Amino acid sequence: MKKIALFILLTVAIFLANIWMAKSQTIEKPDLVTDRPDQTEAPVLVPKGGLQVETGFIFEKDKDRAVDATNYTYNTTLIKYGVNENFELRLISEYLGEKSRTSEAASDKVQGISPLALGLKIKLADEKGFWPQAAMIGHINLRTGSSEFEPKYTAVDFRFTFAHTLSEKFALSYNLGAEWDGESPNATFIYTASLGYAISDKAGVFIEGYSFFPERNKGDNRADAGLTYKFTPMLQWDISGGIGLSENAPDYFVSTGLSARLFK
Repeated sequence: MKKIALFILLTVAIFLANIWMAKSQTIEKPDLVTDRPDQTEAPVLVPKGGLQVETGFIFEKDKDRAVDATNYTYNTTLIKYGVNENFELRLISEYLGEKSRTSEAASDKVQGISPLALGLKIKLADEKGFWPQAAMIGHINLRTGSSEFEPKYTAVDFRFTFAHTLSEKFALSYNLGAEWDGESPNATFIYTASLGYAISDKAGVFIEGYSFFPERNKGDNRADAGLTYKFTPMLQWDISGGIGLSENAPDYFVSTGLSARLFK
């Protein structure tokens, strides 16, 4: 309960800070562009000097004949800082929970902090005609966090991110990349594709498909959809949900969160 209260307090603080900023700032800044709630990361960088916080909650359910598993991400936080027009610094931290139950044993529950991830987003190209806007994202996942989630080895991940403006209302984004979990040398390859539609200047919706392909296991295929709403140009709320499309995927999952950008 203390962790939930802390998350609510942080959310309220960000909301009040953005209301104050919206009233006090007269210089127009670029609108907020986030990497959540979908799995498709955006190629847009945080403007120079901007500090952006994206945080949220995820609930995931997976049930088969033997095991009933529930996964929580009580607080997933991505902090981004715009160094210049070509580079963005990134820090990721999550507070996780896992609960499993079998017909032959009592429930088993663990909670803790995930490994800390440090990274960069690097601009590759602006959109020009047929050619998409592009960027590369990379992280180093350190051997940190709670003992239940600390990896054996330092791990890395990377993605190439692309976006096309199809019309005034529609945009297509997609990612290609790979990640390592720090437990084995085998990579998991990733692809995502997301179609977004701008309902208005404040609201937007998306539909997405994505997959994780481990080298030595079956693929984890999923689909989701969601809604984003901007209370101000610098404060956005999101909600989304999806389903698993393969045996290795969870049955369903839901997420909600807030994102905000502050300037120095």
